[in-house]
Amino acid sequence: MVDGIPPAASWLARAGAWARRPQTAMAAVFLMTAASSALVLARKHRGSGASLSVHEQGVAVAAAPEGGAPAASGEADSEPKATALGDQGQPPLREPLPPPALRGGATRAAGSVEDALALQRKGDLEGAIEALRALADDGDPRARFLQGKAEKERYGCVKARETFARLGGDLHVGAVAYDARLEEGRCARHLGDEDGARRALMTLLDVPSHRERALAELAELD
Repeated sequence: MVDGIPPAASWLARAGAWARRPQTAMAAVFLMTAASSALVLARKHRGSGASLSVHEQGVAVAAAPEGGAPAASGEADSEPKATALGDQGQPPLREPLPPPALRGGATRAAGSVEDALALQRKGDLEGAIEALRALADDGDPRARFLQGKAEKERYGCVKARETFARLGGDLHVGAVAYDARLEEGRCARHLGDEDGARRALMTLLDVPSHRERALAELAELD
């Protein structure tokens, strides 16, 4: 420092003085270049705790704070910070979530009645029953009837009779209710409940499409 003037400014003042002398003009230009570089680095590193030094070659470099590596001239202060925005200033796209895992036998085959029947043909009666029950609970009476048939094959008439009786009591669903009433009568007869079988079958005598079959079942009771 010269007379209270910061080093870089002192160099510039000295360079101005040398520039007026022909024998020191070239040295003045060199000194002005070094001083300008020092001022630029001083602004860049202000507040970072780094100090400046001038090599013998006249190149100004920044000395790193204690414990750090020296920074080369012109080098950026630090790496760019990570950002949550993409190249266009928009949030990065996320990969789509995988679809939810399928749950249970009913879900894996509840796409249609035909899918459930395919399970039944493969011997997966429990899977077929679950699938048909799910479809029936969604309002498919044909699925309820086929559920009863699958239960009859898997568990026998005790369980199937309940399903047939549930469907046969709802005549609003159409002809499938009459099919269920006929199967209910057959299961009741098979279980030895003749009175229950007659009650179910007698309701079909006024249904032309089911009358003959109901009479045939009733004849088996006599």
